[in-house]
Amino acid sequence: MTTAEITYEQVLENALKLTPFDRERLLDYLAAQQPIRPRKSLAEIAAEQGKGPIDFDDLLRRGEFFPADESVDDLIAFVYDSRADRPPQKR
Repeated sequence: MTTAEITYEQVLENALKLTPFDRERLLDYLAAQQPIRPRKSLAEIAAEQGKGPIDFDDLLRRGEFFPADESVDDLIAFVYDSRADRPPQKR
């Protein structure tokens, strides 16, 4: 059997038959072949997107558009209704 004839499912099936010790050895081998890139932190992703921290007072000011006499359920219903019939609008 050539390498091209071996499927992912066959490799996985055989790997699951290994002893825990041999599974660990396989994982170590694979990790050495293709080093895992470190994941970005939330702060790094936010910085890449030009976002930064905001303070609580700023959050309160942003929420002033919401009428005090309407419930959160009304807002959720409005959002669902406004998105149902048309694609999102570009800003």
